[in-house]
Amino acid sequence: MASSEEDGGGNGAVEEKENGKKRRLGALATAWLIFYNVAMTAGWLVLGIAMVRYYIQKGTHRGLFRSVQKTLKFFQTFALLEVVHCAVGIVHTSVLVTGVQVSSRIFMVWFIAHSIKQIQNEESVILFLVVWTVTEITRYSFYTFNLLNHLPYFIKWARYNFFIILYPAGVAVFPQLYFHMLRQRRRVLYGEVIVEKDD
Repeated sequence: MASSEEDGGGNGAVEEKENGKKRRLGALATAWLIFYNVAMTAGWLVLGIAMVRYYIQKGTHRGLFRSVQKTLKFFQTFALLEVVHCAVGIVHTSVLVTGVQVSSRIFMVWFIAHSIKQIQNEESVILFLVVWTVTEITRYSFYTFNLLNHLPYFIKWARYNFFIILYPAGVAVFPQLYFHMLRQRRRVLYGEVIVEKDD
């Protein structure tokens, strides 16, 4: 999601500039942001553990989305609070940019993956689950430790290096979903029989 830690933005904001001077956020705002970021880190960690356990137990990704969808929907929807954080000024990031990022993910979860049952077992859906989970555990733990003024080097390193692999992997999801929808379009509009591969 949108953030700029160096200039006090993101959910890890502990300072804001007023008349060129830095001042600390109020204790209540800081406490709330710590709670929010700890909760989000924990939620995405629970989701990640559930995905790994599912795959180990079942030996397949088929059915994985269905098994974690409630947790995913809750925490991804809970991220709407990031827009509120920006709007009320406790986080100094663009409301518009944050709103677009959060709403695009909510759209993917609720209006694509939830609504179109046929794609729930697609590799692309599993890929976005993995990418988002690693990204969010890293991001929210970064914000939490930053707010506590105790940022371990590994968390900082992960925050600024994991994107090199995760962003392209996340972008790769969209062409896969696009081609799936083209196949569905041919099937529905033109009656073509599409043979789906069976894992």
